[in-house]
Parts: sequence; structure tokens; C-alpha cells
Amino acid sequence: MALKSATATADVITSDHNLITAVLTDARLKSRLAAMPADEKTVVLSNEENSSQLAHPAWKEWDSEGFHTARETPLSADMDTIALPVATPSPTDCMDSGFVPFRGVAMIGGGKVCDADYRLVGELGAGGTGIVYQAHQRAVDREVAIKVLRKNLSQDAASRNRFLTEARVIGGLDHPNVIALHEVCIDQDGGLFYSMKRIDGTSWDQQIKEMSLSDNVQTLMRVGDAIRYAHSRGLVHRDIKPENVMLGRFGEVLLADWGLAISHDPKESSEAIDHTIGGTPAYMAPELATGDHRHVSFATDVYLLGATLFQILTGYPPHHGETLLECIQAAATNKIRPTNVQGELMDIAKIALATNPNDRYRTVDQFLEALDLQREHDESARLVKRAQGHLKSANASNHYEGFRLADALIMEALEVWPENRRARDLAKELSLEFARAATDQGDLDLAISLYESAGHGESEAAARTRRLRDQRNANVEREGRYSTLFTHSPDAGLLIRMSSSRVVEANRTFRELMGYDEDEIVGKLMTELNLWVCPERRDELIAELQRNQRIDNFEGQFRHRDGHPIDVLISGRVTKLAGETMLISSIRDISIRKQTENDLRRSRRRLKDLQALAGLATWSYDAVTKQVTWSDEVFRLAGRDPAEGVPTRTEYIEMLHPQDRRKMKDAIGAALVNRAAYEIQIRIRDASGYYRHLIVRGQPICDDDGKTTEIYGVLIPQNSKTTRSIEH
Repeated sequence: MALKSATATADVITSDHNLITAVLTDARLKSRLAAMPADEKTVVLSNEENSSQLAHPAWKEWDSEGFHTARETPLSADMDTIALPVATPSPTDCMDSGFVPFRGVAMIGGGKVCDADYRLVGELGAGGTGIVYQAHQRAVDREVAIKVLRKNLSQDAASRNRFLTEARVIGGLDHPNVIALHEVCIDQDGGLFYSMKRIDGTSWDQQIKEMSLSDNVQTLMRVGDAIRYAHSRGLVHRDIKPENVMLGRFGEVLLADWGLAISHDPKESSEAIDHTIGGTPAYMAPELATGDHRHVSFATDVYLLGATLFQILTGYPPHHGETLLECIQAAATNKIRPTNVQGELMDIAKIALATNPNDRYRTVDQFLEALDLQREHDESARLVKRAQGHLKSANASNHYEGFRLADALIMEALEVWPENRRARDLAKELSLEFARAATDQGDLDLAISLYESAGHGESEAAARTRRLRDQRNANVEREGRYSTLFTHSPDAGLLIRMSSSRVVEANRTFRELMGYDEDEIVGKLMTELNLWVCPERRDELIAELQRNQRIDNFEGQFRHRDGHPIDVLISGRVTKLAGETMLISSIRDISIRKQTENDLRRSRRRLKDLQALAGLATWSYDAVTKQVTWSDEVFRLAGRDPAEGVPTRTEYIEMLHPQDRRKMKDAIGAALVNRAAYEIQIRIRDASGYYRHLIVRGQPICDDDGKTTEIYGVLIPQNSKTTRSIEH
């Protein structure tokens, strides 16, 4: 219920009294208000001469106690309007005398329509002092709204003056959020009314629960624009609430009901200020509830805007009471209804609802700036929330695009609200997660820059990434050198991925050797190429690699593309390249050497056969296998039973006379190292213990590299000379 001013004699309420005093000192008024439940509607309290009268907009006639009788079920009492007396004398003259024009009004259900300037269509609403109708204005053929002073007040000069003052206030306000007044007139019965723009819509209080928080705040800001404009004209509204705001079908937001507006100038003396009191208890500022006109100021409207914001957030206004009297007392003590709603908007509302006007926003501009800033904060928070979703997805997939989208949203959030700490914290979290993902994917330089941007450049994770980067760079340099050597090596080479046996690279020498093009080899499995002539040798090579991670001088045969075999010598190392286990192999064509060796082997077999036929004492020593071979004649000359077998190199040295052992070792060593032939005299012990004097000749055989692979020679008897073994 709202409180509107009414006239009273000076001895009813003095300037030292307030609203609570007025209620508590008038037993009849106190009893009536205490008996009114919270579902009552508008009440008007007037003090005329020695009598007080209480009126409700839905009541028609005064009852015997000075109250109107009800004609319909009343609505919420603590959110509607009543009027209280003021300490000003009743005027004797009406302000409308002689200058307010006449306009005929055709009432509903009566009057000649053709003679009327306005034809009433239906009632739109009612207040403590007036009723609002929808009407048709004939002169301009338009639908308007007219507010008519109640008949019971139409002959009261004070009521007529207040009604005209209200019309002049509205007429003096030219703002898109203030309802436009067309004209103020007198009807054929002498009643006052004024016509206004007709809004095709409903009052805000009928839509507020269905509207979104954002739309309600936007509506409040447009109401605030109207109040800001009114303050620039020196007016305080005093009755801001959703019921007094009209919402049009096409987005119009219009603040109406300026009946309680008063002129306010901080420089005016107390005597010059309009001492009327009033407001709506459910929204009322303490200075309105106490009726202390000295503290009614622009800050009062700030309070009412904060009360409306409180209702937007909680669904109910800040003050409440089981009776109208309790609600007025709650407003006077600024008892705010409890709520669990929290957040920046509620903080703004609480500042505006401060008991002391000096603790509120000093101007409506400051209040609106706080809402603007909160909207920016809210937008920034929404951007951060979206960024969190993208960051979560990016963490799950390690997808760079998700990180970049999250980063763009965070940057936008910080641009809107640079002090958004959550956005700053999320930016650091994003940099760290992005750095982790970049590290996992090998983008180490990017990862390090992200650690540094997050202020974690000296962290253990950043240090570990730097070590990986340094290791990678070293590997790249090493691999670069290897690639050059591998590509231009005179030996054939293959680079094979160990996990799959797939060829990663084959150099030009290998391709020319085997007769393949690059695309016929690279990317193929070794089993698909079918290179090995003998698969068993391939298996032996693989087993050796698995045991030792290397292979040296492994002989095998590869099959050329045209099918002919190629003897190869394979050496290789298993190593890590770019984080993968690879086999780097070097393959040499030894077909000519093998042909030469085979020819030599055949020649030697023929020679041995000829030597055997000629009865020559021939021998050989294989430097690779350490195997010694003797012909039958050697057994005879050395006096050794063939059944004992060919002695080993060590056993052979032991058979020599002690004085001959050193020179025999030296001769063999020179043949192996320096490829030197030799002829020396030796004494060799036979089976009976005698030393036989012989001449031994040796000739080394070398491979293509000049390395001695075998020594062969002959034994020549020395005049059949023998000595006893005891002779040294």
C-alpha cells in the first residue's frame, strides 16, 4: 500500500511529528490500520477540520465511522496507496479557477456521445484519489487514458490543487520513459481530469515474475533513466514500484503515478520544502515511513530503486507485515525481509537500501553505473563459463583449437572486465593445461612460452620441458648429420622402424643395388619386400639384434628385384630417433669378394688334392675360426698319430721345442698383422718323445680389406734328423 498526502489542520500533525507518531496517537486510525490484513488495497487518509477519513479505491460510500464501504475484494494492502495529513492549512481557493479548459466527457452507460470530447470505454485502475479510464478522444480520433479526480474529492480545494500539481509535474516531464500528458480539463460536472498517452500493455508487477532477470534489470535501468531525468528537474518521485511502471507491447517502459512527486532543492530552507508525506510501505524508505521531510531527498528515490531491485531478485519487496501497521513499522526501522539470494546484484540492492541516506549511492547515476558495471561483470562471467567448457573439452582431447577458443573467450572476458579474477585464474590454468598438451605433442617451444606467460617459467614442469627441448634439438642436430651421412653414404642403407619392421628410409645406394624405386621400398614391411633369400638367416639377424641391440658383419643374401641373389654384409645399430626405436643398417655388396673366396676355396681344394696326390706335407690356419688343418704327410713328418686329430694352435705350440716356441709365435703374429710370409727351422716332439728337425714355411691369405684371414704352408724334413727330448 502506498501513502499519499492529504490536508489536515496544523494542530493535527506538527512538523515535529512523523508518520508513526500520527498513527500511534490517533486511536481510531491505529485501530483501523492494525485491523487491516496484508491483502487490503489502496487506502486514503484525510483529516478535514476535526474529522479523519480513511478511503479505499474500491469503496464507494463513507461508512458511519468515516471509512468507505467495500464494493469488491481488496488486494495487497502493504503494496498500495494511502494518504496522510500534512501540517499545512486548507486553501480556500482552487488553482484551476479560470484557466483549465472545459471538455465534455461521456460517462460509461450515460451521456450524449456526440456532444462529448471524450468517451469513456472502461476502467483501467484506481488509486486513493483518482480513477483511470480508457477513453476515446473525438478531436484527434485516438485512444487515450484519462485520470479522473474522485467525485467525493472533486469539491475539495486542496484535493483539486494536489491533482493539478500532479498533472503539471507529468506535463513538465518530457522523457521517453515518462508517460506523456496531453491536457488537463474540467468536465461538465466540474470534475477535474487529465488525459495521457494510452499504453497498450500491462503494469510491470503483472509481468515481473515471468520476465528474465536480465529483462527485469534492463526495465529497472530504464525506470532509473526516468528518475534521473526527474532529479535533473528537481523532482523526487517517492512512489517507485513495479505497479507504477507500464510495459507496452512494443518495448515501451513508462513510469507513471507522479501524484506523490515533490520538488526538492537541497538549498531550500525547511519551511520552503513541501512537508507532505507518503509512499508504499512495502518499498518505503525509512525517512518516508517516519515522515521526516527533512531527510526526503534524491536518495529516497535511490532507496526505492534498490527496493525494486530487491523484489526482482527475491520475488518480494523488502518490507512486510501481517497488518498495514506492522508493515509501516518495518519500513520505519528499515527491517529488510530475510533472503538467501547473494551476488553482485544483491550487493547493489543492499547499498541502495541503506538506512542512512548518506550510505546509499549518492545519485541515481551511481546506481545505474553499478548496474551497468554488474552487467559487464555478468557478461564477463558468462564468457568465462563458456571458456571453461572449451577448456574441459580441450583437456580431454588435447585439441589445440579448443585451447585457442577458450583463450579467445578469456581475453574477451578480461576486456569487458579487466579485474575479473576468475578470468585471470582461468587464463593461468589454461596456459598450464595448454603447455601440458603442447609438451605431450612435442611442441616444446610453444609449451615453454605458455609456462612463461602463466608465470611458471621457473617451475619444475617448465624446467623438464626445457630439458626435453634441449635433448630434441641435440637429436635434431645429430639426426641432421646422420641424414646427410646416411643419404650420401657409399654403402647401401636402410632405416627400419623396429616396432613394425616397416622401412622408413632407403638411401640411393641401396635402391641402386637392389633395383627398386623409392616408393617401392619406403613404407613397406620387410616381409612384403621378400628381400631375404634365406629366411632363417633373417631370423638369426633379428635374434642377434634383440639380444645385443647391434649386429656386425653379418653375412646374408638379398634377392635383387630381378631375382638374382646378392651377397651382403650387414652391420646395424638399434637406436632412438625422434622418440622411436629404429634400426640403422649398413649393407655392403660382397658378391665379388664371396666369388673370389669361393674361387680361392675351390683352388685350395684342388691344390690340396694335388698336394695329397704328390705326397706334400701341407697345413693351414684359419684366422677367423682358429681352426688348424694338416695333410696326412704332416702327421707322418711330425710323428703324430692321425687318430689323435689335428692339434689346436696352442697344442701345436706346446709340441715345439721350448727354444722354438717364441719364434713360431712371432712368425704367426707377423703373418696375421703384417701379412708377412716366413720360413723357419723348428724342432717338434713326436709320439716317442724325440724331437724331429723340420723346416716350416707359411704364407698369409688376405681379404679385400688387406686383413689376413688364413695362413697356409708346408713342412719340409731336415735330413731325417732327430734328437732325444731331453736334449734342450
